[in-house]
Amino acid sequence: MSTKLTSFVTTHYILLARSFVVILGCIAVWWGIVEFPVFWRESSAERIADRIIAGDPFKVEILTRQLPMIDSIERLGVCRPAALRSAAIIQLRMMEASASTGNRERVDAHLNSLGNMIRSSLSCSPADPFLWLVLYWVESSENGSKTDYLKYLRMSYRVGSNEGWIAVKRNRVAFANFQQLPPDLGEITINEFIKLLESGFFEPAAEIFIGPAWPERELILSYLTRVFDQNRKLFEDALYRRGYDINVPGIARRDLRPWHRP
Repeated sequence: MSTKLTSFVTTHYILLARSFVVILGCIAVWWGIVEFPVFWRESSAERIADRIIAGDPFKVEILTRQLPMIDSIERLGVCRPAALRSAAIIQLRMMEASASTGNRERVDAHLNSLGNMIRSSLSCSPADPFLWLVLYWVESSENGSKTDYLKYLRMSYRVGSNEGWIAVKRNRVAFANFQQLPPDLGEITINEFIKLLESGFFEPAAEIFIGPAWPERELILSYLTRVFDQNRKLFEDALYRRGYDINVPGIARRDLRPWHRP
């Protein structure tokens, strides 16, 4: 091959390589232009959802302004687990805010939309114990307690049995429906309460005990012998600060005071 022909071929391949790089660069720029608004919406939704989970309060007006963002995430039609999960958590807080105002029509609308969003998220990421719990709560709230919905609660326990912040929320929901639970789920619910005490969640456990778990208090107390003495004492202290003088097994009773509940 002559030197001139070799030079021509080399130049040709260099031009092809450079063209390929330029095309890739153009595609990357185009992708960035298209995806940046989507990324910004999703990151914003995730920040808000993280703050909601952390317990930060949000005004109804602020939550309402997130509706266009939630709608855009729902319309994407692609599997984006983090974005869908964040949108579901925001919708959950919006529904809770509507419930506090007593607006049943808005609550029902939020429940229906929330159920759809949760299913979309779980279809992308089925190992989310919090959303399985919320789906159980949504279905039970919307349609009444039915045996078929217990599979959602079971899935929440199956894929996330040891996550503390989820356990606090799940234990409250489970005790609120304790009479409808089969024996095995009832046992799991009580064992979860015991784990809360073993893990140091004394204040939330006390709120659950005097709240939804109150009808089952004697049953719970019979399980407390499995808890370390120090943890039982701290649990008893948390109850006492709330005005409840409970005979916790292995803990000496305090002097009864007239303003404390027996």
